[in-house]
Amino acid sequence: MDTQLKKGVLEMLVLHFLSKKNYYAYELNKALNGVIQTNESTSYAIFKKLIIKEYAEYYVEESQNGPSRKYYKITKDGFAELQKNKAEWDEFHKVINNLLNQ
Repeated sequence: MDTQLKKGVLEMLVLHFLSKKNYYAYELNKALNGVIQTNESTSYAIFKKLIIKEYAEYYVEESQNGPSRKYYKITKDGFAELQKNKAEWDEFHKVINNLLNQ
């Protein structure tokens, strides 16, 4: 998939995953890569960007079997942004499909 197209949907996909459950970074990156291939540095940049925008936040949880894990969770603003993005995506998808099917 084209890099520019990926960048346009990565934030929405991360918010979508976080709307389902809290993820630790590696697990979230793995889930994201199950949909769109991306490198770790890109994923972590998205996580950081969502925190700066206050669409996500994180907490640290101690692990019994290794180092502590940083878990990401969606915020109320993140849910609102996800709903807005979904509506925009649906409209965009509809317009493009109509155009391509003419």
